[in-house]
Amino acid sequence: MTSTPIAFVDTETTHLDAEIGEVWEVAIILREYDDNTPTDTEYVWQVRPDLATADPESLKIGRYLERFVVPPRAEAAWTGYGQGPVLPMKRKEVVAAVMDVLSGAVLVGSNPAFDDRFLRKFLGPGSAQWHYRPMDIAILAAGYLRGYDLSAGETSPELTLPYSSRALSQAIGVQPPGPETAHTALGDARWARDVYDAIHGRV
Repeated sequence: MTSTPIAFVDTETTHLDAEIGEVWEVAIILREYDDNTPTDTEYVWQVRPDLATADPESLKIGRYLERFVVPPRAEAAWTGYGQGPVLPMKRKEVVAAVMDVLSGAVLVGSNPAFDDRFLRKFLGPGSAQWHYRPMDIAILAAGYLRGYDLSAGETSPELTLPYSSRALSQAIGVQPPGPETAHTALGDARWARDVYDAIHGRV
């Protein structure tokens, strides 16, 4: 058990390259510990992006046109209530909130280095106060399966490079997000949490 907060994160972006694109949706599930008892709190924001350099395929994957709900005159919004109200916010308010939630946390996600790059760009230089070494659920699952293979004298086909996070997830008994939640920031953050918990024996 650790007292260090864990942040299961995912972002939806306008491009695969952080030097070109930017974040438009951020989800964080912050796990904090009180007397070794974990508590998870979900956060979801959307931010109005500059679409001038957006990659149409990236927008399609994240279903931007279907899911973007920031009101017309707002810079950003809190969208964490699901079917509940969308609360308009200023961009700087979301920046401050993300900085606060992630302060001191270890990032966990599916390819969290991707999210790390976009979050650093979104927050600005010197604003990333989370731990410098994020945890990738695909690498975590691969290590778990490799250890199992060594003890059982077997070889898992999922350990062929390049790794598939979805295949590795299924191999440890966690179903990846379906069509309705895949490539939504909160759906993918919940998936990262479920893989982490399956490997650490909490489910």
